[in-house]
Amino acid sequence: MAISVDTFFLNPDAQGTLQAQIQEMIAEGILSGRFRVGEKLPSSRKLAAHLGISRITVTLAYTELLANDYLTSRGRSGYFVSDNAPVPPSYTPQQKSGDAMDWGKVLARSFTGGDTPRKPQDWREYRYPFIYGQADASLFDHANWRLCALRALGQKDFAALANDYFDQDDPLLIEYIARHTLPRRGITARPEEVLITLGAQNALWITSQLLLNRGRRAAVEDPAYYTLRDQVVQTRCQVDCIPVDDGGLPPEQISQDTDVIFCTPSHQSPTTFTMPMERRKE
Repeated sequence: MAISVDTFFLNPDAQGTLQAQIQEMIAEGILSGRFRVGEKLPSSRKLAAHLGISRITVTLAYTELLANDYLTSRGRSGYFVSDNAPVPPSYTPQQKSGDAMDWGKVLARSFTGGDTPRKPQDWREYRYPFIYGQADASLFDHANWRLCALRALGQKDFAALANDYFDQDDPLLIEYIARHTLPRRGITARPEEVLITLGAQNALWITSQLLLNRGRRAAVEDPAYYTLRDQVVQTRCQVDCIPVDDGGLPPEQISQDTDVIFCTPSHQSPTTFTMPMERRKE
């Protein structure tokens, strides 16, 4: 992996020679952990052109860092962060400076502590990675995705891409949803009734905040989409967790004074059961 040349900039108020400033920039990047072992630095020619200075200045700075084992040289490949470079210090959450902010006293509400699933960082290496919501790279249509990206970034559609809608959603996207997506699900909606969110979690958060409060009751599937459960609990409403069966959420278990019902009829999350039509109607 290469370090971008845009990472480097000269501070007009900095003290010392240009050569010393470059050495300090690179050393600070390594000590802070921004530059990792094995990463390639920009060539002396490219960095000099970017900073608007002499190439020999950059070369001398690299040479000094090489002598101090911050960098290593690999034949004609250039300069890399050395395996023997100083290791960035590690900190634990318990380590605080004397003037650190006590966020426990500052925050009015806490939105952490929910039952959020954890996944291993190397899950892609598993033979059967049962990880929720991840795409299978072998099934992804890269060619068509690339064509769509090229078309979207073309000059013809650039105005729509770069337009600042500010307080409205993309009208073409709204029209497509209203004409094609929703009718397939038996939903008829006018454009002003469609709201584009940042995904399911954002949509559920908006719904929970608008419809629930301390005096209302919500029915939630058990098990349920983990984010939904956490968001509903944060509204401080009364929550009824109703066990699902092979048909999803059983309606007869829902209390009569329930204000809001959250369910996933098409594919129950996480069991993937589909709710029968009769139960949906009920």
